[in-house]
Amino acid sequence: MREQNFCFPEQQRACLTITPSLYDRRALDCTAPLPLLTSLMHLSLMTSSSQRVREALSVDGGLERLTHILETTSRADYPDRRSAWRWILAYHCLVNVGVRGSEQIRARVERSGGVRVIIHVLESYLKTLESVDTAAPSPSSSSMHDCHHASHSHHHHHHSHSLAADTLDEPPFREEDILLALQLLAYLSKHPSIRDRLHANYPINVFTLVERFCARHHSNTIHLWAGVVMRNGCRKDDTRGGLRRCAYLHCGRWESRPHEFAKCRRCRKAKYCSKQCQSHAWADGHRYWCVPRQPTSSASTSGNGATASTATATNAAATGNAHPLNTTTT
Repeated sequence: MREQNFCFPEQQRACLTITPSLYDRRALDCTAPLPLLTSLMHLSLMTSSSQRVREALSVDGGLERLTHILETTSRADYPDRRSAWRWILAYHCLVNVGVRGSEQIRARVERSGGVRVIIHVLESYLKTLESVDTAAPSPSSSSMHDCHHASHSHHHHHHSHSLAADTLDEPPFREEDILLALQLLAYLSKHPSIRDRLHANYPINVFTLVERFCARHHSNTIHLWAGVVMRNGCRKDDTRGGLRRCAYLHCGRWESRPHEFAKCRRCRKAKYCSKQCQSHAWADGHRYWCVPRQPTSSASTSGNGATASTATATNAAATGNAHPLNTTTT
């Protein structure tokens, strides 16, 4: 069957492409790699600046096509670098539509499969980090290996060089990919309807996955955006009359009336239905994204002794030594 390429005599092109001044949905169906790269490059710029293009992508099937490109294309540069470029450009288009779009457009991003792509990116990155940690030798074993390698360096130089080349391959996803994924989730999780789907409509709770990026061994920027996603998950649901969900991700219980659950006094964001849930959530990862609430001016002038004791408790909690059970209030 003939490839789905459309001729474009007006610009003397063999197939239809997206230009900086023209968006055409048919250009995304092109199977030739070079015209598709050209279209995705211009589309990434248009989605960051044009609301009309973002709206058109949400209604003409463009989001589904971008998701299909991401799910069928590899991020790795080897063996086809053009495949990696195609993935990167489609990924930027998807993130631009979700971050800069309206609530309706963001809902379309979630329903078109964009969150599936984000989950795959985050899980693959975590698996890569885990494989690197498990492959790292202990100090004692590395010292023994150095002695053994010194005695046999002449015979095994070529083999060790090829092994190092295999183990130092770049991961399939980079830190900037993770940052874009967390930014997209931060904007999607602002809306209650999308937030409920992130909790229940996927094989893994998206917030449970994001909480793993709040650990300290990640960069400050990743830690910041992961914390934003987690705090969005604790927002009240205006469609339910301002009720909140228990912040312990393995509980999911809802309030039966407003202000029923107790807030974490340290961050004033997470609310828990019981002290047991708060204890489990603190151990699972709440301590990593629990940002102390800034004191008000009246509270800061109440006394130096109280301020010093509060700062001491905050520092202890930040290091993971303080337990949050005595810092809740109804």
